[in-house]
Amino acid sequence: MKTIALLMLGLAAATMSSAGFAREPGADAMTHEDYAEYLRLFNDGDERYADYYHEDVVFHHAPMFGVMKGRQAIIDFYRNIRTQLNEHVTAHTVVIDADHNMMAAELSTRLVAVRDGVKMPSGDLDTGDAIVSEGTVYYTLKDGLISVIRGSRSGAQKMPANTAER
Repeated sequence: MKTIALLMLGLAAATMSSAGFAREPGADAMTHEDYAEYLRLFNDGDERYADYYHEDVVFHHAPMFGVMKGRQAIIDFYRNIRTQLNEHVTAHTVVIDADHNMMAAELSTRLVAVRDGVKMPSGDLDTGDAIVSEGTVYYTLKDGLISVIRGSRSGAQKMPANTAER
């Protein structure tokens, strides 16, 4: 019995994707596990999150930031954002329709200013101030990778530093 349990454990470990390694382009369809790893990498500031993007990805981040085209444009955008804000995204519901190459995720995002004078649509933020928002992001998938990103926000709450969790 002990041997069977060890074999099962080994089989499970062998079939799991290695955490922290980039996803292979053209891999099978996007999975919930892939999306969770994408968010983990993104939240950790690990630029390998972009390995989940198709090379021709388009990110519609209007109205304030416009449209970004290509992995490098998105990496550069977030590299700059992270000099101003810590960002943490939490997925609540994720629906993947591999037959139609679509995915939707209900997300909450917490942005915390790491310096004074960060310009945001809801007003300037100073160190420690936070914005918490809820929304839905819609993804188009191509070859198992994210090729188009569009979102809608249902609300945002600004929290001064003395009331914001860090």
